[in-house]
Amino acid sequence: MSNPNPEPKNYAGVKWGLLQPTVILVAEYTPLPADHIRIFRELYRKELYLDEFLAVAREWREELGIRKFFCDPSEPEFVARMRKGRLPAAAAPKEQDLARNLIKQRLANTREGRAGGLTISKDCQHTIPEFLKYHMPEGKTRPADADTHGIKALHFLVLGLSLEASPRVRWIT
Repeated sequence: MSNPNPEPKNYAGVKWGLLQPTVILVAEYTPLPADHIRIFRELYRKELYLDEFLAVAREWREELGIRKFFCDPSEPEFVARMRKGRLPAAAAPKEQDLARNLIKQRLANTREGRAGGLTISKDCQHTIPEFLKYHMPEGKTRPADADTHGIKALHFLVLGLSLEASPRVRWIT
């Protein structure tokens, strides 16, 4: 018999940076029927070297029970180093349009009180202001790209979760 109120699980989205901020967003994901993502912790730091990043990731995995890190696919060698260090990491798909649509739908679900929502803790003091500045310049098909480091980490998290939480379909012929 399936549990009508499944236990939430923690996941993380990672956006790499050095001169720009490296961001880790940690979220509690509650599966169906709630299907809710609650972002509750943020690391947002410039000049964070890989060894320092790995130390934080290990510490947070232990403390928070992070099941998987969904990472920016632009640095596959960093993802490989995470795996070599026994951290559950995967490169998220680089489908930013899909990510924007998924986030937009989740925010609408939250506003309308439906399942499939997304909330962000006030403790995420760098990512929240990015949402306030995020906009689509007139006549453009892509949003302005300035100060979207936390939003990009959220993109990778939401894309990774959309694949992780979706049941696998097996075709029998």
